[in-house]
Amino acid sequence: MFGYVKTYTPELKVVDYEYYRGAYCGLCRAMGKCTGQCSRMTLSYDFAFLALLRLSLSGEKVSFSKRRCVAHPLRKRNMMDRNRELDYCAYAAALLSYHKLADDISDEKGAKRAAAILARPFAGKMRRKALRKGDKAELDSFVAGKLASLAEFEKSGEASVDAPADIFGELLAGIVEFGFEGSERRIAHNIGYHVGRWIYITDALDDLSEDIEKKRYNPFALMYGGELDERERSLIADALKNALCDAEAALDLIDFGDNKSLGNIVYNVFYLGMPRTAENVLGGRSERDKKDKKDKNCHRKDNLNTDE
Repeated sequence: MFGYVKTYTPELKVVDYEYYRGAYCGLCRAMGKCTGQCSRMTLSYDFAFLALLRLSLSGEKVSFSKRRCVAHPLRKRNMMDRNRELDYCAYAAALLSYHKLADDISDEKGAKRAAAILARPFAGKMRRKALRKGDKAELDSFVAGKLASLAEFEKSGEASVDAPADIFGELLAGIVEFGFEGSERRIAHNIGYHVGRWIYITDALDDLSEDIEKKRYNPFALMYGGELDERERSLIADALKNALCDAEAALDLIDFGDNKSLGNIVYNVFYLGMPRTAENVLGGRSERDKKDKKDKNCHRKDNLNTDE
């Protein structure tokens, strides 16, 4: 849905890259099985990372198989076999997509609102499939409530980035920690909360010019009155670094055991992928066009290229 939480591929070993791509393709397949083929269009790097993070916390054993898919019918690809965490991420993505579309219908105008209206029946079907899993009703209510709180705050027009980032952080924390108990739940909550804050700040910065042009809510436009100068960008860079540092403190509590690839991928995302994304956005190199293009083409590419 966002596409900011991704690996920096040039620094991944081949074996780790194959593990990551297998998990990404495995999540895509799980989404098709759990919430319908249309849900595969909502596949994102963020939820692939969520699956890997939850696998790190749960310690669930995974396996891989060579399979063909509609997007790649001629050559078998290495895919992670369906497991509890892949299925959970498929359900969570469906619920988040549905409620985000409902929010867009309420708040957006023009072509974006029309697109959301057209997509909502398909998202509704995805949501109904997710809700057939009894415990997902609780998650559904939680996601709806947090997005409603975020929308209400943004309608207030308050010039604050911390308050909406906190709401989004709590939203992501709830998604990451759902179903865990004890220390795993605390670790999941802390990572989810700080990564959520990081995503909100990054997305607001990435969308700044477009939001100003279309007169949409953007905390930085309200706080700084328009395009940012060097000092203002430096303050935002510090906020992004602090969010990552706080998340990394919790990350260091995860025991990856003998699954070296899983640990290597998660650390690659935190120490290389996310900082590189922040650097691009702070430098004015928008991630919006790249992630939209990747979302459209992710099922047609033979390779995942997350380092562009």
